[in-house]
Amino acid sequence: MTASAGLYVHLPYCRSRCGYCAFVVSTDDSSRGEYLDALVREAALLAPEAGGSRFDSLYLGGGTPSLVPSDELGRLLAGLRGSFLFEDDSEVTLEANPEDVTVQLRDVWIRAGIRRVSLGVQSLQDAELSAVGRRHDAAGALRALDRLAGAGLSISADLILGLPGQSAHAFRGNVEGVCAAGVDHLSIYLLETEKSRAIEDDRRAHPERYLSDDEQADAWLEAGETLAARGFTHYEISNWARPGREARHNVKYWTRAPTLGLGVSAHELWRERRRANVSALSAYLMSIRDGRRPLALDRPVSDGEATRERIVLGLRLSRGIPAAEVESWIGQQGDPRLPGDYADWRAGGVLTQEEGRLRFTEHGFLVSNEVLCRFV
Repeated sequence: MTASAGLYVHLPYCRSRCGYCAFVVSTDDSSRGEYLDALVREAALLAPEAGGSRFDSLYLGGGTPSLVPSDELGRLLAGLRGSFLFEDDSEVTLEANPEDVTVQLRDVWIRAGIRRVSLGVQSLQDAELSAVGRRHDAAGALRALDRLAGAGLSISADLILGLPGQSAHAFRGNVEGVCAAGVDHLSIYLLETEKSRAIEDDRRAHPERYLSDDEQADAWLEAGETLAARGFTHYEISNWARPGREARHNVKYWTRAPTLGLGVSAHELWRERRRANVSALSAYLMSIRDGRRPLALDRPVSDGEATRERIVLGLRLSRGIPAAEVESWIGQQGDPRLPGDYADWRAGGVLTQEEGRLRFTEHGFLVSNEVLCRFV
């Protein structure tokens, strides 16, 4: 295995569950101490398989990793470094909520080796934050960004487009506000209302509170123009970064680089096997107590599946993938409609080819789901 690998660690504990959240989280932290110990033991179980592989990214996701007390976080990181070989310049990312960020905690994170903080801003409008159960307000988000700025960290922020009561004007202000706060990286996600019964019911009862599909598309394109004017590159469907600040760990997923995952519900790709841990916290802990990896999925990836993944994941990136690989795959499928669809996507400006690489146009990204589902 020649490419440097990535390690994802899931920390599921939260103070409360946000209205749009579909991740595996727990608002009961009574098991946190045992869980952190279990992560270190799971790392030790994986260490022989990792062998001499070197890692250059570590992503602490959740949940709310910024809730983990500093001494416990330090022990976790030390345990991980005791099982895996990390490059000196590894990208170590911590997800954080704005209400957790203090100057003192920021300095502790830096001393522990955190180099990148991904902050769940979501909005800079108090009404939008309240509508989905966020604990911070706009002032708190800006305060957190200010505390992180200038400390040598790479700062990423998340925003959500399509929140209840959000206007296009307000979303424009959110984008401009986080740019002015000095972030290096911005992720913009569309609100998936179907993942929350309460939000979906509200959308059906009060559609006037939600931007239409066309309004969301216009706001998303305008955001891209705003970010480009401020020196950001649109490198993946939902992600923009200043030069050299792309999320190294996440790019591994889109390029099928080797990754390991620790913790409840964690996924990984290792030596062409896709594996996933159980999503029940109690089952995860029981398995680790028994000295076993808590796998719910463990299967090989066939050559055909790997090709499809390279296409579907690679097209998420603005650099795209070799057009010849896509056209060869289409020619092998025996689907009489697919060659015509492919020609239509090219002619209609959804896909474009430059220097032998096929990629989505900016407008093409807006319909990427409809295109990518044809390759699955």
